[in-house]
Amino acid sequence: MRRSLAKDPATYSTDPEIEETKVPFLPARRHVQKSHILAACGQTAPIDWASGGLQACGILLPSLDPSTPQDQLHEIESNAGLCKIGEATYSEVFSAQWRYVPRTRYDKFNSKKGAKGERLMQVALKIIPFGNSSVKSGTGESQTTLRDLYQEIGATLALSRLSERERGKLQEARMQVKMPLKPKERELGANFVKAFRVCICQGPLPDPLLRAWDRWKSEYPDLCENIRPDYYPPSQLFAVFVLEMGGETLENALVSTWKEARSIIRQLALSMALAERNNRFEHRDLHWGNIMVTRYSSNLTFLYQLPPTGSRLKSTLISIPSYKVRCTIIDYTLSRLHIDNDANDATSKPSSYDPSNNVFYVALKDESLFQGEGDIQFDVYRQMRTCAKNNWEGFHPHTNVLWLTYVLQKILTTKSPAIRDELMAVAESKLGPAFENVSVDVKRAASQEVLRRWMREFAQCESSSQVLQCAMLDLYKS
Repeated sequence: MRRSLAKDPATYSTDPEIEETKVPFLPARRHVQKSHILAACGQTAPIDWASGGLQACGILLPSLDPSTPQDQLHEIESNAGLCKIGEATYSEVFSAQWRYVPRTRYDKFNSKKGAKGERLMQVALKIIPFGNSSVKSGTGESQTTLRDLYQEIGATLALSRLSERERGKLQEARMQVKMPLKPKERELGANFVKAFRVCICQGPLPDPLLRAWDRWKSEYPDLCENIRPDYYPPSQLFAVFVLEMGGETLENALVSTWKEARSIIRQLALSMALAERNNRFEHRDLHWGNIMVTRYSSNLTFLYQLPPTGSRLKSTLISIPSYKVRCTIIDYTLSRLHIDNDANDATSKPSSYDPSNNVFYVALKDESLFQGEGDIQFDVYRQMRTCAKNNWEGFHPHTNVLWLTYVLQKILTTKSPAIRDELMAVAESKLGPAFENVSVDVKRAASQEVLRRWMREFAQCESSSQVLQCAMLDLYKS
């Protein structure tokens, strides 16, 4: 899978109200029709781009005179925040302004005041062509199938809602004990990307997006591998995911200390553990291009629920230092999860609907996925298949551990050497008084053995919840 890029960070607010991602009734389906895709987005017909343009999706564009020269169009649209920020195998990713009424602590500071008291938010637009077997995607690959798109829509909306509900629970828990959040404390709860809207559109890509695409190609010719998306017919369908901005990919992010690295691993593991418990979730493609990183100017702390373990029978609140980094998990193209539809979500249920087995997943049958070489990412796909034994509908939480181990290894081997040196110092601090008067070489060898033991403990966990108990993450205090 190719990786998408993003640039701008997400930030938070102090508004106490909660506004959930709207999730329609989503039954798992083996045979998906266009009407099912539309219903998942709350639509009965596609938005006609030819008549409504991007504004019909809620995107804000500057008013332009038809006689405006092309070079001025580019400048005006770029200054208004419309730009391409990345591309992937099946999608183009843009950034644009979105009119939004923020009612969460999570959104308000990520927006700015516009006219008439409205708030303007910079969002990411992930645009996926689908449903036309006679037209290829931008890479020359076949377009996303209806079933795979339905799965990604369901996963995106469900995990966004999971994060928001978790934040609500954390706020309630603090209110019950009369401990309001501190000024630099945020009830993060989970790090899954927030979805503001998913909509289905039809027609050729609007001109403002093509101009943004051209600017990207001009500025980043080495990164622009997709074909210019001006060849789609009037009947072409697109899914438009309106998502929060999450920063830059972990692959490109600066991570220079073990504290920063541990903060990222903690955030990922806490989020995955929550989704495992609530949705029996597996990401199945958590490479470092699907982890976005935002860097802050101040050291916030993040509030989560630590799951019960051993003698701890209940979940406990935990506030962890961010060390000025926050990650966001994106792209559920290959994911597996159970979606627990609320009773009031249902308007009509298919006769085959089984609420206890409402599993969304993708059968990973493309052999090329398991034949890659040259990066440990490709080893993880093969390890994942061994773990799942080709039963892709089943729940195998160890696949999440495989990806968390991959992320840890990537950080330790490709980021600043200071990270491993700092981790070695932490391992040395655990040796105890017996090693106070030994030689440097003996102490170093013992520290390396501690580090190897920590790595084995991490990799052998059965689930993300077990990863949280690893000594390396230092989350469970006696």
